[in-house]
Amino acid sequence: MKTIFEQLQNDHRLYIGDEYSEHMDYRVDDLINDRIALKELLNKQNKGIEAPSLSITGLLFGKMYSVFAMGFFEMMVTHGVILDADPSQVGIELEEKNKMNYVLPEAAVKPLKELSEEEVQERILTFITGHIQPLFQQVAKVSRCKSTHMRSIVSHNLHQRKCALVKQYPEREEMIEQLFHWMTSHELFSRNRRNPLHFDFRYYTADNGKETYVRRHCCMKYMLHNANKAKCCPTCPLISDEERDERL
Repeated sequence: MKTIFEQLQNDHRLYIGDEYSEHMDYRVDDLINDRIALKELLNKQNKGIEAPSLSITGLLFGKMYSVFAMGFFEMMVTHGVILDADPSQVGIELEEKNKMNYVLPEAAVKPLKELSEEEVQERILTFITGHIQPLFQQVAKVSRCKSTHMRSIVSHNLHQRKCALVKQYPEREEMIEQLFHWMTSHELFSRNRRNPLHFDFRYYTADNGKETYVRRHCCMKYMLHNANKAKCCPTCPLISDEERDERL
C-alpha cells in the first residue's frame, strides 16, 4: 500500500495515513456544519489568489476539489482501491494560494476485491450525496456562487479523466466505463432523485485531431487576470471554437 499512497500524494494530493492528521486545517464535516469555519477557509483562499470576489473563490474551490474527485475515481481504476469519503473521515490542509491537500486515515482505504458490488456503489453514493453535494451547497451559500456550476466543473473533469484512462488502460475499458457510469449517471439514485454530478457536455474535435469535452460553465479563473479571456482554458464555453482550435 505504501507505493500506492505515495502515488496518490503525487497525482491527487491525497495524503493517506494517521500520521498526516496533524496537518489538517479543517475537517470536511466541520465545513459542512460550521459556516464560520467555511467562510474563514474561503477568505484565506480569496486572499491567496487575490480574487475580485468571494463568489469566484467559491467556484475555484469547486475546481480545486475536482482533484479529489478525480483521485477518488482514478484510484479505483489504477490501484483497485476505494475510499470511504464520509466527511468525518476527510480533512483539508491549505496550501499556497487555493491549493488543498486531502487527508484521510489508512482505515478509509479498502481494496475493491474485498467489497461487494453493492458496497462499492454505497461508497460512491456517500462520496457524491454525503460529501460533494452538501459541501458544495454550503460553499455556494457562503460565497454566493452557484453549486450547479461547481458540480458541473467536477463532472467535466471526471469526463475528461475517463477518456484519458480509457486511452491509457484500454484493457480496463469495461471497468472504467462502469465506475464512471455509477459516478455520473442516475443508476444509483432512487426514483425522483438525480445524481448531482450528471451533466451532458459537448464533445469537440479540433482541426488538428485533438479532442475534448467543452465545459458547461466557466470556472471564472480568467477573472484573476483582469477578465482577460486570452487566459481562458481550451475547454471554456466562453471562447469560440476557432480560439479553441488554437489552444488545443
